[in-house]
Amino acid sequence: MSKFSFVDKKYIQNNKFFLDQDESHHLINVLRLKLDSHIWLTDGEGGTYYCKVDNFTDKNIVEGCVLDSYTNQNELDYHIHLGLPIIKKSRMKIAIEKSVESGIKELTPLNLDRSIKSNISLEKIESIMRSATKQSMRSILPKTNPVSQLEDWYDPEALNIAASIESVDTLTSFKDQIFEAVDRKKNISILLGPEGGFSSKEKEFIYDNKFLKVSVAKAVLRSETAIVSILSILNEIMVQYE
Repeated sequence: MSKFSFVDKKYIQNNKFFLDQDESHHLINVLRLKLDSHIWLTDGEGGTYYCKVDNFTDKNIVEGCVLDSYTNQNELDYHIHLGLPIIKKSRMKIAIEKSVESGIKELTPLNLDRSIKSNISLEKIESIMRSATKQSMRSILPKTNPVSQLEDWYDPEALNIAASIESVDTLTSFKDQIFEAVDRKKNISILLGPEGGFSSKEKEFIYDNKFLKVSVAKAVLRSETAIVSILSILNEIMVQYE
């Protein structure tokens, strides 16, 4: 597998680059990078660079030249904002990794009525998202937002989708509204239900604000599995759109 790292945009000039100390350390000491190796770099803002390593400085900083560059490589054409209910830490990690691998561009941990009551470290979430971005060789590092309530996360200008709720819209309606949202360049906000289900108050909010409602399976799924399911459905629909 090709080595893939982050680079700060300001560290790329005149087709030359160097990496910060953390990324250099990981490449040299963990991945055993060698001189003259070819690596991929991303600035996390849509730029991807195919590079050759020319030098390790006295302070073990990786330097080299940019051979080619790309924009929005391995990225979806639409913006997905995931509202993820707080779950157990070990499974929260898997859920975040899977959501990044599946193409989200923004994530907000949600304190829903039936969420696990746990302290969430935004630094830890950002670290998981950076690792998952590198693992999946994405060119955009998804944005991490602070823990929020449902009412504050809700975006009235977006197409809002509620996953794992009993009453669902038809597949035709689901497809039509997805296509319309993409045509109008609207963001797509996906609200994932906690494994205990939405509370009566949350269901009322979902219906009152006309969320598109979709069930990802007949069985009760773990959050990390439900994420993959709903994003797979969405991406499959978008293949038909293209």
